[in-house]
Amino acid sequence: MAVTDGVVSWVGDDRAARALHPGAEVVDLGGAFVTPAFVDTHVHVSALGLNIVGLDLVGVGSLRECLDRLAPFARTHSDAVIWGHGWDESAWPEGTGPTTAQLDEAAPGRTVYLSRIDVHSAVCSTALR
Repeated sequence: MAVTDGVVSWVGDDRAARALHPGAEVVDLGGAFVTPAFVDTHVHVSALGLNIVGLDLVGVGSLRECLDRLAPFARTHSDAVIWGHGWDESAWPEGTGPTTAQLDEAAPGRTVYLSRIDVHSAVCSTALR
């Protein structure tokens, strides 16, 4: 790995790094593990993991269908939090995403968190407010 002015500028084969950065200072890390890019401030990696075990809402065609998927999921899964992902209201006939009140009605008394397809917005039940 090569760092130029505090920015990782190369990750890869040692010979290529030395050819690209012939005057670079070499620091022996004594066997320590160092790698760039394990900082994800948007938590997309965490969201992916939750999507695997949660309620899949990708491709849901309407608000009604979204809530109709949530209700049976809530009845058949006892997880402390219902994690759902993938709703996209942009093509729904209703033109709007679910509300807290609608989640409370579809999953009474449950803790629900449903993230939108882009993972930049979400809606949650009253239990998470």
